[in-house]
This record gives sequence, structure tokens and C-alpha cells, in this order.
Amino acid sequence: MSGSITFVGAGPGAPDLITLRGAAALRDADLVIYAGSLVNEELLELASKARLVNSAKLALPEVLREMRQAYEQGENVVRLHTGDPAIYGAVSEQFRELDRLGIPYSVVPGVSSAFAAAAALRVELTMPGLSQSVILTRDAGRTPVPEKEALEQLAAHGSTMCIFLSVGEMESLVKKLLSAGRSPSTPAAVVYRASWPNEQIVRGTLADIAQKVADAGIQRQSMIVIGEVLERNGELSKLYDESFSHGYRRGGRSDAGFSGKVALFALTRKAACKAAEIAAGLHDAVIFVPEKYASAVPAARRRSYPTGEFSSTFAENWKRFDAFVMVMAAGIVVRHAAQLCEDKLHDPAVVVCDEAGQYAVSLLSGHVGGANRLAAEVARITGGKAVITTASDVNHLLAFDEFAARCHYRLVSKETLAELSAARLDGEAFDLFMPQELFRRWYADRPGFRLAGGAPEPGTILIRRVAGGTELRLVKRKIALGVGCRKGVSAERIRAVVLDVLDTHQLSLDEVDVIASAELKSGEPGLLEFARSAGKELRFFSAMELNQIPVPTPSAAAEQHLGLHSVSEAAALLAAGPDARLLVPKQSRSDVTAAVAVEVDHA
Repeated sequence: MSGSITFVGAGPGAPDLITLRGAAALRDADLVIYAGSLVNEELLELASKARLVNSAKLALPEVLREMRQAYEQGENVVRLHTGDPAIYGAVSEQFRELDRLGIPYSVVPGVSSAFAAAAALRVELTMPGLSQSVILTRDAGRTPVPEKEALEQLAAHGSTMCIFLSVGEMESLVKKLLSAGRSPSTPAAVVYRASWPNEQIVRGTLADIAQKVADAGIQRQSMIVIGEVLERNGELSKLYDESFSHGYRRGGRSDAGFSGKVALFALTRKAACKAAEIAAGLHDAVIFVPEKYASAVPAARRRSYPTGEFSSTFAENWKRFDAFVMVMAAGIVVRHAAQLCEDKLHDPAVVVCDEAGQYAVSLLSGHVGGANRLAAEVARITGGKAVITTASDVNHLLAFDEFAARCHYRLVSKETLAELSAARLDGEAFDLFMPQELFRRWYADRPGFRLAGGAPEPGTILIRRVAGGTELRLVKRKIALGVGCRKGVSAERIRAVVLDVLDTHQLSLDEVDVIASAELKSGEPGLLEFARSAGKELRFFSAMELNQIPVPTPSAAAEQHLGLHSVSEAAALLAAGPDARLLVPKQSRSDVTAAVAVEVDHA
């Protein structure tokens, strides 16, 4: 029995702008693949029985694989796109592949951002005597446009123009419009995140709109409207000085971002809106806001505290999270974090972000804690700039503690780290005792490093300064693989899914120390055979143990059928040890789920 595939236009943002047909499709869905960087998460509440897959970090083959597997299992699949799929929806390549495979699908239209912007502006895009045509287009960027559709040629018609995906190059765009003969006095408007709670409108003319947009800090997710019809607009909509960007795709790389539990703190309403945007791009994040601003944050991500109790709330949670993103002034963060700091090996990562999302500053624990990576992640989400000040990064060198963090090792002889780091900056040579695979991956192409031998002991690495012989010793952290599966799944199928998940996140099965699952799966032949053939310890946990572990992506299906809110994530966290953190959140296929957790150093 085959399932169904439905492409649904989610609309521009506001959850009540989805069509009735689209809402019905979500309620009936078994799997929803959604554009997490753009789709309002409140819409997902309609899909109460569905598995949810965020496609923001997925490449096309991964998206198609998810759809095909679910369809072949007889499931109803909803591919949830922002706006209307027919306009810059990136759906044609999906249609072509489904056509090639002979898989049927249907499309439910949605409200385009062009029309949501017109509504926000309170303007009719076609008006007698001014413009009876509307041109929907985009400027040439990384994606070229046909020569006959160059912006200069289209602008010469004098029609109303709705320009998508181009606000990041406003200066260049304005020059093209002026060169086509448009007057500098031509009305222009930019609508950022039309229909969202933090919608922002900037009005002007071709003479000043570029500067006004720059002053507002808008770089992404905006509709540009050009034309005389704007002079007949109504009163201004409420303004929110916010910016947001689709910053989750990183060229197909899945390991470059930060992994771990993130707490976001905000002190103002604007900061709360920005924190919500950032949190939407992080797999395991909650937002702490004063009670009076709680409505600005989705309930599923919100932890409110009494107004005036920021200091105590921050201190209470210092050891409970792997990282903090503070959407506020850096001075506030410095004064509070300084009282809680221990050392660079144990402090959580701290990143400071301004309310407009222009800068993400790596403030504390840049390497071991991962603040440098988290700052880059936040900057990609907001469309801002990451501010990194660690000497190794500024000089384009791989710091030893950064290497340890990326490869999931902990520093044993931390007293020598400063000496060896200074020597590295001075260009000194080092002998490395480590597995050849790690050397080839991280150091083979870097001058000054020689593979002097294998690991001195299993699970260890030795970095030795040639001049003087000072050593830095690293010990591997425990890595646990959590696996959930349907009854009767073969070992070959489990292996294929696990290897695919690990490879996508640049991990290998050799790095895994233990495999874990639910006690209810202890009799699954496929799971038992997979662990045996991999040569890994296999641990099982009771329902009581698993249900005590908080996870970022609980499973409604597991809750319904097994009485468990999580299998793969909870099992991985339990097997990795106390306060372990997720390296890879739950990755779901039609019949297998996998997650990876890593040990936390409490020394």
C-alpha cells in the first residue's frame, strides 16, 4: 500500500494564513518535512501525529529519500514550503524526480509573500492610471536570470514590481532601476517577514531606500515593492526593528555547527523576538525571557522568569546548559558571567548578540566550549557577522583545544596547553602520536606537524613540542549511538541508516563506543546482529530510565506505541554518561532512528 505526497504552501508566516486544505493535510500527515528556517513552527502543532523533519540543513537527495521511504511505507507525507510553492519555491526539481520515480503528488497553494507584503502596506498593486501589471521577479545573484529578464529591462515597463530574494544587494538593485529610467522619486518599500509578529516596514523612494534598509539592518527575508501605487497606501503598520536570515544550509556540511543544549536570554521584547529567530535554527534551544515578554516567544521554547530576576535565573542555569546566547549588551553579560567562570576547559560557551542580529560575539570558551562555532551559527541565522578574537583563529590556525573539541577528546595535561599554544603561534614544530586517520584529516596538510607514531594507548593522543619535549595529552570522550527501529528491521537496514547518519555528520562507526536502545527492543534480531557485527557493546534502558531524560525532539509515535517519549536520543544520552550532550539529534528514517551523544568531562 502506497501513501501520498502533498506539497503545501504554508503562507508567508502567520499560522492562520495557511489554507483550509493545507491545514487539513497537516492534520492527516504521518510525516512533515518543513523548511525550518522559514516556516512558522506554530503550524506544526496542526500535525499532532506526524514525525517532523527540518529540511533547512538537508540537501535535495536527503529530502527526496525521506519522502520516498515514507511514501513506500504507506504514509501521508506533507512537504511544507513557505509562501506559495509556485513562486521561488524550489519545488520543480522535486517534481521532476518524483515524476521520474513514478510517484504521484499533489500541490496545495499558499499565500505568497508578495501579497502578504501588499496587505502589510495596505496597498493595491494594480491601480487604474498608475499600473495595471505586476512584475514578480528577482535580481541576478548566485542564481542568474535569463538576459531578456534582466532587471533593467523589466523595470523599463514602469509596472509595479515585487522583487524577491534581493534585499541583500539593495544598492546595486537601485542603480539598475535608475539606469532603466525609473525616477529617483519613485516610491519604494521593503517589508521584512510580512505577517510575522516581528514584521518590519521600511518606506522611501529609490533615492533613499537603500540607505534606510541598511540603517534598519535588514538583509534577508524581505519583499521589495517598487511603483507609483505605493503613494496610495494606508497608514503604517507597526514596526519591529528586527532582521532574520536563512542561514542554516552550509554547503551540505552538517558538522560545522554547534551541538549541545543552548539557553538564550533576552531582556526586552525586541530581544525576545530575535532570540526566537535564533532558537528556530538550533536543534536544542530554550529561551529565557521576563514574564511580561513571554508572548513574544513560542510556548514550546519558552522559560519565563519573574521580571527583575535575571541575575539569579542566569546563575541557576550556568551549569545546566552547554552554551548561552545572550541577546543583550556585552557589558551585562561580562559582569554576570565573570562571577561564574571556572576555566576554559569547563566553562560553557557564551555568545553575545545584539538585538538587530548584526553581530554574534564569541565571548567565552571559544574552542573547547564551542563558542566560536556557535557564534558562526548565530551569524548565519541572523545574516550578521561572527566576531572571533582567539589568536589561532585570527591567524587561521587550528588550536589544539579546538582540535580536541572537534574530535571529541578531552585535555588531560591542561597545564601545558598555554605553552604549546604559544609555540604553535610562533611557528614551532610538533610530533604527533595519534591514529593515522586523524592525522590525515586534520594535520597532514599543515606545516610544522609530523606523525611520529600511533596512539600511545587506545583512545589517547599525544602532542609533543619538538623543542623542549613538552607534551599535551588528550583522551577520547565516550560516544554513544542511540538506535530505535520498527519490529523486524534487518541488521543491514540499520547499518545503512546508521552509516548514512554518521557520514552526514562526519563521524564514523569506529568512533562509537557503545550502542544503546530501549529495553523493549532487546529481542530485535536485526539490532542485536548489527551491534555484534560492529563489535560494539549494546546497552538497553528501561522505559522509566528513558522517560526521565529530557530530549529536544520527543517522539509522538514512540509515546503512542511504546509509552516512551524518546528512544534514540534518550538512550544515547544515558549511555554516554551523566549530563552528556547530543552531537547528532534524532535522525528519522521510515523504519530506523539514530542519535549520537558524547560524554561530558566533569574533571
